[in-house]
Amino acid sequence: MMAPRHNTTFTHLLQRTAMPGIDSVATEFRAFLKSWEQERPHLPSALSVLGNGFEGWLKFEFYFWLIQHRGLAGPRDGWLGDVGVEYKVALDQRWSDMDIHHKQCDLWIRDADKQRFHFIELKAPFANANQGKLFISASDDYWYMTRLKAKEEKVASGSVIIFGVGFTEDKWTKHLEAVEEYTGWVEHASRDIGEVPGVENLRWAVLTMHYPS
Repeated sequence: MMAPRHNTTFTHLLQRTAMPGIDSVATEFRAFLKSWEQERPHLPSALSVLGNGFEGWLKFEFYFWLIQHRGLAGPRDGWLGDVGVEYKVALDQRWSDMDIHHKQCDLWIRDADKQRFHFIELKAPFANANQGKLFISASDDYWYMTRLKAKEEKVASGSVIIFGVGFTEDKWTKHLEAVEEYTGWVEHASRDIGEVPGVENLRWAVLTMHYPS
């Protein structure tokens, strides 16, 4: 699916009939993983033995779950819908160390207020030799997600979802703290974490900046 051009905004979405939305990225991601217990019980053990990334798969699984379980509408007939993948969101250029004008995010979801949107980056690191590189990338993603051009893009939140394989609790916590330290102090920030039941060391975190309305 072709991504909208970087100068596209979501303003025209508001001219359409109001559709469903979500309140919290972390709440929905937790529910998405919880649904595996009943719908796909063998999936966690299959993921836990993989040796490389599956970010693209996870992105589309979450996307289709939101459509099926939350009644969100994907793009159709030239309308961007309530949820979509791959969007270049504008960044706040007032930051002196801002080095780009737009950041391509993995997912966007309409907020429950029908007026704003949640923008999401997703990373799936493994506890292997590449873990440092992937968490540096996650740090960069979160830095940008906390510096979105809120008014122009009608931002409700900017998040990084990190789904990790093979990390002990101690190592996982240290990595998350490093991501937050790199980003710096963020007002209205939250960290939601959890484990996927049934397997060992399959962990997730959602780091979010909640933009004032």
